[in-house]
Amino acid sequence: MTGIESTIWCDNCGVEILWGPIVINKRYYCCQDCYEGLRCKCSERMEMEDETREVDSTVGGMTGE
Repeated sequence: MTGIESTIWCDNCGVEILWGPIVINKRYYCCQDCYEGLRCKCSERMEMEDETREVDSTVGGMTGE
């Protein structure tokens, strides 16, 4: 099984769900807002987390230790 086959995508906004999804009628949602058909901020949150990880790895690599 490849990673893409085991990936869960939100049925409303399409974001990759890396946490426990909301499952209603065999459909997967990243958050309550998506379940309700509203605009969510999950993709924005994931981008901020990615940026934080990149900065942390850069800062850790610059110490020369």
